[in-house]
Amino acid sequence: MKTTVTACTRDCPGACSIIAEVENGKIVKLKGNKDHEFTSGFICRNTRNYLKDSFYSSKRILYPLLKEGDKWKRISWDNALDIAADKLKAAKEEHGSTSIFYYQGFGARTALRIINRRFFNLFGGVSTLYGTVCGGIGQAGQELDMGERISHDPFDHLNSNVIIIWGRNPAVTDIHLWKILRKARKNGAKLIVIDPVKTDTAKMADIHYQPVPGSDAFLAMALSKILLHESLIDTDFINKHTKNFDEYKGILDNYDLDYLALKCDIDLKELEKLAIIYAEGPSSIILGWGVHRYKKGHQTFRMIDALAAISGNIGISGGGVTQGFEEFGFFDNSLEGTELAEEARKLPMPTIGEAILKAQNPEISLVFITAGNPVAMNPNSKKVKKAFESVDYMIAVDNVLNDTTELADLFLPATTFLEDEDLLGSYGSNWVTPLNPVIEPLGEAKSELWIFQELAKRLGFGDEMAGNPKDWLLKLAAPLINQGISLEQLQKAPIRVPSAPKTPYGDKKFKTPSGKLEFIDEFVVDEDNDDKYSLRLLSIMPKKWIGSEISENDYKDGILEVQVHPTILKAENINNGDEALIESPVGKLRVKVIENNEVRKDSIVTYRGGWLKYNKCVNVLTVDMISELGNGTPYYETMVNIRKI
Repeated sequence: MKTTVTACTRDCPGACSIIAEVENGKIVKLKGNKDHEFTSGFICRNTRNYLKDSFYSSKRILYPLLKEGDKWKRISWDNALDIAADKLKAAKEEHGSTSIFYYQGFGARTALRIINRRFFNLFGGVSTLYGTVCGGIGQAGQELDMGERISHDPFDHLNSNVIIIWGRNPAVTDIHLWKILRKARKNGAKLIVIDPVKTDTAKMADIHYQPVPGSDAFLAMALSKILLHESLIDTDFINKHTKNFDEYKGILDNYDLDYLALKCDIDLKELEKLAIIYAEGPSSIILGWGVHRYKKGHQTFRMIDALAAISGNIGISGGGVTQGFEEFGFFDNSLEGTELAEEARKLPMPTIGEAILKAQNPEISLVFITAGNPVAMNPNSKKVKKAFESVDYMIAVDNVLNDTTELADLFLPATTFLEDEDLLGSYGSNWVTPLNPVIEPLGEAKSELWIFQELAKRLGFGDEMAGNPKDWLLKLAAPLINQGISLEQLQKAPIRVPSAPKTPYGDKKFKTPSGKLEFIDEFVVDEDNDDKYSLRLLSIMPKKWIGSEISENDYKDGILEVQVHPTILKAENINNGDEALIESPVGKLRVKVIENNEVRKDSIVTYRGGWLKYNKCVNVLTVDMISELGNGTPYYETMVNIRKI
């Protein structure tokens, strides 16, 4: 039996190091790498089932396809590449290069994907994305506070006496972090979850607080007021290493505790209990994507940072506010060559449907998409679909025909992490992990690098894209190589980046203009939502798949299941198991109702990532908007109603 070290590149903070086992040229098993401290020898069930559900799935496309009418026709690679090059060239000549829109999705997040962007810059510059449907909101807030978002090493939580998991469900979405947190709890740490949804993580915590969705800033303010009142603050840190404390305290003084407790719907005595526990320290706060998904989410992050700061939990082992890591931060991003572009235009990812439809001078005429499914994953799915249908031509590089790629005119089959040579960063830790090809690509699948190199040859700049994966990785990994790590070492086994601190801000130096932690000094509260829609829509990650990479068994028509409190169902005369209609300001969706008395009475809970073509896409309902800071996607601002059919 042959074994190869590789890694899972899908949209997950784990970035697991995998041992792939091969017998007679076929991959027979994937298992966690025991020699990788973070993966720790186990992987999630989605990756364990990846061979059946994705890699060897009958739904995987292994040959180039050309759409003729409403049918797909298999064609050769030479034909496909000639068509793609001709279409790119024609769009540039007729409308200008920025009439071409490159959508780079989050389905594969590796170093060599940086070179994709180099191709389009060498081509003259095109329309690309800014913003994110992921974590930009909180990062923007933390950058205001500390100048740079730097999270604690996952293993530093073992030094915590108290761990607050806030708006995150690592028992499902980050199982290796969850293992560390369970070990910390076994060692005596108190594990507290703050989440409006009673998640798997919440069910296994010591205490679960279930606040009003979107009230997290008020909750953090209440805790801070209690700490100040009880003199449980680090005056020395505040005086020496912070700025704007008086302004921040002035914000707190504008709100009394009874009001804050009412806003978050947590009894004041419970808030006092939580504040006293948190003050025991060192206490870490682990923030999740649920906290991001509001228009003013940056304010929430800043209030939580402030809570950690006044309590003396910044810059100490076992403390901090951890949210995420820079998966591309250890690679040389300058190789994308932004200076090579003669023209460039940016379109917002959170409202990409609207942006494409309204683009002028020039309009979008051609879309080129890799590793993404925005019709399923981005807000206002039907508008996104309409936008992609409105362009003259669309080229997609992927593994399957999903909600987005099936709209393409030309489909180019891509390799997977089991067939590629690459390097992988992580947004869940400071590790860099190798991808080594386990077997030769199935069918005629090709790497994205190869595809763009072949297109470059046809468009006249092949030399500037030339090089095998190792050549490019040697350049991309230069920041790591300069730290004394060879490419050979990087490709052999996962490596924790030596320069990444385990305890950030230990020197109490911050990359802010003042060099100090800068407290939030302005807090603006929006007016309450329109009474027409009374329930907040919360879409969370399911156990069954990652992103929109659904399992083999989910390629079929169905209906989205939603969880609703029995009080709401009774008021609407809806029974458990009934079909009902959910309406939002942008759409309607037929759903199956699951009665759940653990869901808050002001919310509907469901799962994200289901496909529009199978009637399971929650983003039919999600309002498309951009956050006030960070150009993020406020999914949880969407309010809905539910009614009996």
